[in-house]
Amino acid sequence: MIKKLLRIMFAAFLMNSNVYAKTINIEDKILLNVPENFSSIKLETDEAAEYYKEFFSSLGDDTNFYYIGTKNSVQFANDLINDQETLLEPIMKKMESKNLNSEKSMMNFVSKEIIKLMKKKKYQGIIWVLVSDENLEDTDYDLFEIVESLKVMNKTELNKASLEYKKELKDELSLGDIDGLNLKISKFKIERNKMDSPAFDLKISANMLNINLDLEIYGYLKNDKPIIIGSECIGKCKGIKGIKNMIDYSNTVATNISSENSSKIIENLNKLNDLYKSGVLTKDEFEKAKKKILN
Repeated sequence: MIKKLLRIMFAAFLMNSNVYAKTINIEDKILLNVPENFSSIKLETDEAAEYYKEFFSSLGDDTNFYYIGTKNSVQFANDLINDQETLLEPIMKKMESKNLNSEKSMMNFVSKEIIKLMKKKKYQGIIWVLVSDENLEDTDYDLFEIVESLKVMNKTELNKASLEYKKELKDELSLGDIDGLNLKISKFKIERNKMDSPAFDLKISANMLNINLDLEIYGYLKNDKPIIIGSECIGKCKGIKGIKNMIDYSNTVATNISSENSSKIIENLNKLNDLYKSGVLTKDEFEKAKKKILN
């Protein structure tokens, strides 16, 4: 019995350790560890870009959007934005031929057909990424000031701010006014990420036409420029949950450490040079100390 349990645990460990087998680089601004069968595309069409700009217009016009997921999921998500009428036309025609005499029966029919369509199209959810080339200070100064204030808060203060902004966000979205959507904020937290930058972690769940919809959004600033990662899951999805854990900060952390080391070296060299100029150090002592700092 114990051996069997150990084998099960070992198998589970192997499965979990191989979930993220590929790293996708978005414009050298963010690295994401994703499943091997995921790929990324830049959203080139105006329709797709405008779809997201409606939500993030305050971040400026110089923004790029990317889809990340399986080939089939990316295609389905694109069609849902760019060619929704063609995608849903067979369902609408089929519904017209049915004798559905109540709103409930129509909703049940549509929900079943949409689930069938997603299975047929092999949709497994999608990850999207927004990267901006504009400083937040220039595009939304009020939001920039909020982020600046968050930078000096401790953990307790960030938790308090999270509760306040969650209530404000709920009021702005008017979640209770959307009939039949059953939409709610299941999580909103402000935290410090591995770059020591304030980041928001938002999760929204909804149910409409008996179909579950789950959204995750994680955002922060890098060099004062916004980066926002989101996932959209309709029904059952695979490989897209826990997006903040997919972010690979290793390149950023290494860069920060390198910058800090460079600053310290310059500072020490300046101090050493002042000592040499003041006559405290001889030329030989200066050269030896300089070599030690640089090595």
